[in-house]
Amino acid sequence: MMSQSKSFSQGQRLLLGALVFLVALLLLTGGWSIPFHFESFSILYKFGKLKIYLRYGKVIGITIVLLVFYQIVLASHFKILGKIFSFKSLFMMHRMNGMIIVCLGIAHPLLIKASENFTPYTFGKKYYPEFLGISLLFALLSLSATAIFRNFFRMPHKRWILFHRLVATLLLVMLPGHILFVSDTFKSGLPRGAAMTLFILNYLLVLRIWLRKLLA
Repeated sequence: MMSQSKSFSQGQRLLLGALVFLVALLLLTGGWSIPFHFESFSILYKFGKLKIYLRYGKVIGITIVLLVFYQIVLASHFKILGKIFSFKSLFMMHRMNGMIIVCLGIAHPLLIKASENFTPYTFGKKYYPEFLGISLLFALLSLSATAIFRNFFRMPHKRWILFHRLVATLLLVMLPGHILFVSDTFKSGLPRGAAMTLFILNYLLVLRIWLRKLLA
């Protein structure tokens, strides 16, 4: 690890690190613009604080999707990133990013439901993306709880890693079903194309992680 981290000079690592963060920030900025430039029909019927709740609930939802993508990149152990940041730093970023995702994952449905005055969903086919979102939140909380309280649950490290990867993979499989169908923003056009591209990248990265694990 030390030899990898020293393959770039300190100045080069700072420059490349800043470039990586800039690209990540630009992607986030692009995502944040979607609810403002591609408004869903539901937001057209909201006014005042209800509209603000809905719009920023959507912004937080998009932020979560992008941070999940970054989380997979951090877990992929790319050598170039290890040379820039060191693998220890990447691990710390992975943990910090995970905590942010959990916090945003709780805030997202609260803002969305606040825009509807917390009207409960009825059991019906049209609400399956919302119920899928609830399942995603439970999966996210289970990942967080087992990571923080692994010793309390008496989970050996290898078993926890397997559980972590399986639940994370399941979460990624369910994620498109929520994002693509919960709002008409992602039913066509640029937002849908961007989302599909991101999901394909997610699957390719996860496939790479599993193949490396199996081949190792």
